Amino acid sequence: MGRLGQSRGHVEVTPLWQRGERIAAEMGLVATGYEGEFGGLSRAVQFALAYLFHASSDVYTCPLAMTDGAARTLLDAGNQGLVDRAVGHLTSRDPAQFWTSGQWMTESTGGSDVGLSETVAARDADGRWRLSGRKWFTSAVTSQMALTLARPEGSGPGGRGLALFYVEMRDGEGRLNHIDVLRLKDKLGTRKVPTAELVLDGTVAELVTEEAANGTRHIAPMLAVTRTWNSVCAVATMRRGVALARDYARRRVAFGRPLVEQPLHVDTLAGLQAELEAAFHLTFFLIEQLGRLEVGDDGDAGLVRLLTPVVKLTTGRMGVAAASEVLEAFGGAGYVEDTGLPLLLRDSQVLPIWEGTTNVLSLDLLRAMGHGADLKAPTAVVERCAAACREPGLANAARTARAGLDGAARWLTTAMSQGEVAVEAGARRFALTVGRSLALALLAEHAQWALDTHGDARPRAAALRFAADGVDQGTAISVADADSRMLADDQVAAGRPDTAGETA
Repeated sequence: MGRLGQSRGHVEVTPLWQRGERIAAEMGLVATGYEGEFGGLSRAVQFALAYLFHASSDVYTCPLAMTDGAARTLLDAGNQGLVDRAVGHLTSRDPAQFWTSGQWMTESTGGSDVGLSETVAARDADGRWRLSGRKWFTSAVTSQMALTLARPEGSGPGGRGLALFYVEMRDGEGRLNHIDVLRLKDKLGTRKVPTAELVLDGTVAELVTEEAANGTRHIAPMLAVTRTWNSVCAVATMRRGVALARDYARRRVAFGRPLVEQPLHVDTLAGLQAELEAAFHLTFFLIEQLGRLEVGDDGDAGLVRLLTPVVKLTTGRMGVAAASEVLEAFGGAGYVEDTGLPLLLRDSQVLPIWEGTTNVLSLDLLRAMGHGADLKAPTAVVERCAAACREPGLANAARTARAGLDGAARWLTTAMSQGEVAVEAGARRFALTVGRSLALALLAEHAQWALDTHGDARPRAAALRFAADGVDQGTAISVADADSRMLADDQVAAGRPDTAGETA
């Protein structure tokens, strides 16, 4: 907005963001996932590039995540006109042709509950769809296009009455497409990301599918991709923080010795390193499964559906905890803005919020399981990892991972016998236990490989430390003695002695 409130219709981004677009296109940070050069591992290569790029990009990974999600959604929807119009731009390596995409879902009436969306879609005299409404939080508003939800006139309430629409930000002459940028959001973090509040006033749009309803089902491919990007960004930020803390420990002298020579500080750094490595293996296991699924290479759709919310919520919370620990490792310097360190914590805090909070994703995991106590797919992964672990310490770590999953399954069975309230009240602890158990198993398997292949014992040390710090987030304790009425009255803590272990 201008000084007197008039709309300028223009957003200025940082020089790094301008360079970020060119680098992202040329390096194929989206394109690599679609070119098929590496077969089922194309996603792994793509996200490895994103992992290296994120921490130095001023969070330019935000529009890349939505761009990737939009490309996947349009391809899966099968709208050939939109595929021809947009996907080539979204997956281009030519900066002059490359587009990014926004994702306009959030309205003030409901964040994660998109069924409360009030934006409406109506046909004009020429048969075109036009959208009217207010989008409260739209990230990367400088993108050329967006996917958004709106309710076609005459459609029913809730998510089933919504439809998914394709919108281009500007017309052929560069004018805004009946879009008013009210303001940029003043956020805790990710301040370089131009997040705006928009009013759509007759915005020309096109249905992504022939169905003029059930749009929430059609955004599932987008969420699968963007949540995976969120996990990669969490791990990348953890990596940057740990690298900074380790370097500082070698340079900082306190009480007559460098921090790196002080056992308690070294132990703290070891804990951070273990969290980072576990999060890394958990995330890239999901990425491998997603990549194989997309090319029909023995991918397990059910496992990917289950893992996506688990990995996102687990790494999101791990990322915030790690960033906080990194700041503390710098002492007072970690609290001072001119060191740049507080930025790590501010930017990390978006990770458990964007694309579904921990609670929302915990409930999504239950939906992915069909509300059954079936952990067969993750248990099979843990058992495969355990079978590879011959070194005694790693074999014990794998048993710890299996015990975590077994405890989670027992808890869920007991909670289900007590009703929906008990299940929902413990869903977060259940999901985090599943996520951390899988992470430990995968880390242990990798550690055995590192010993066998390179004689490298460092991953073993990380696996043993992660196992010692624990995977069970409270689910192993039965809820049989909890009073369901207290649960319903938000008195979980009064009846559950295990709530102190709630966070990762």
